[in-house]
Amino acid sequence: MRRGGPLTPRHLLAAVLVVVLVNAQLSWWIIFVLEQNRSRLRLERQEMISQGRVAVERVRRGLAAAREELATAVARGETPATAQPPGSFSGWQVVGPGACEPGWRFESLRLAVDVETAGGCVSATAAEGWQAELLAPGSGLEVVPAVDLDVSGPPAEVLPAPLAFLAVRPLPGRWHELLDEYRGRIVMMVSEGSFFAIMLFVLLWLLVRTLQREAELERRHRNFLSAITHELKSPLASMRLSLETVLSGRASGDRREHFLGNALNDTERLQDLVQKVLEVTRYDRGGGRLELSRVPLSDVVEEATAAFAPRARLKGGEVDVDVEPDVWGRGDQEALRIVVSNLLENAVKYGGRPPRVRVTLAVADGSAVLDVRDNGAGIPADDVSLVFERFFRGGDEMTRTTEGTGLGLYLVRQIVTAHHGVVRVAETGPGGTTFRVTLPDAAWEEPQA
Repeated sequence: MRRGGPLTPRHLLAAVLVVVLVNAQLSWWIIFVLEQNRSRLRLERQEMISQGRVAVERVRRGLAAAREELATAVARGETPATAQPPGSFSGWQVVGPGACEPGWRFESLRLAVDVETAGGCVSATAAEGWQAELLAPGSGLEVVPAVDLDVSGPPAEVLPAPLAFLAVRPLPGRWHELLDEYRGRIVMMVSEGSFFAIMLFVLLWLLVRTLQREAELERRHRNFLSAITHELKSPLASMRLSLETVLSGRASGDRREHFLGNALNDTERLQDLVQKVLEVTRYDRGGGRLELSRVPLSDVVEEATAAFAPRARLKGGEVDVDVEPDVWGRGDQEALRIVVSNLLENAVKYGGRPPRVRVTLAVADGSAVLDVRDNGAGIPADDVSLVFERFFRGGDEMTRTTEGTGLGLYLVRQIVTAHHGVVRVAETGPGGTTFRVTLPDAAWEEPQA
């Protein structure tokens, strides 16, 4: 997949606009769903209220129908002395005019009704079965005393007189179940909305981090190009000057040897630079290319240090070596030499003047611990976590006088990681910096005869 170019602030602005639009749409959706949920609760509550009103109306009609039934029987000339009471009643009698109270009343847990006629007042008592059927509220409803009603509870409807002390309401369990469902839908919507909002902001944060990383990599890339250009131009210019001086005949004898030696040193400098780039190409994320075997780590460190010592002496430096003998581990011998060489080069390059380097190797808890310490001014706190990044070099490349490309420590980390080890800055400060490499599966082994 071809890359169209580095991320720019324009990409970030576009991403922010997309996030804002998506977040606005998401907020609208949450508000809409919550409003729909509220409307649903109102409809379900209204349905419960309607069911209660239907039950109350059924009671009112039942009372009216029973009273009409009694009045019809009296109008036909039926009397308690000559006929049985109508079907809704268990008994009836004629009472004096003074005791007549037309209408329904409730006494002794029974309903009774008085009907005034020309021949007197007829009083009838409701049948127990009919009364029980009349007061049965139906599915999902219950009859409770009106004094027990709670304004925060289920909606209730008061029965008509003379049963006004009773009310019909939905079963509390059903009402609480409805409220729980309502609250559950709110929690679900808010949780999902919050989750998506958090995900959007996380994506935005990742995009910002990516943009920052792209900008940092671009800066390091420019620094690398500046460094590699300087590293190539300086020795080439020096070689050309030395060779032109020799070929022109302006140098003879010792001066001629001096210029040829300078040209050879510049050639080695170029060779080291090319070798460093080739090593990065080989080992960059290429741990699978390592040839791992049981190797004498003590010998690897001593040989790499001995090979580097002349380069340190050219700069007036010293390398102090303290390596425990017969330390063996699993690794790639050539790659581990590169690790030691790059750490030594870094220590001499950024050490004091003159540089003093101390190299130690020991075994601790089944791992080989290699320390390389310099006597430099230390690493700034902000740069400690970045020194192993590719192309990283603290400061401005155009004003930096120290040679380098920002690949040495990066290559160290790649090789050590491929060995399942760890490299880190163990200590840094005005007294110097210690880089520590820890390689697993190491131990002392007796040399074979």
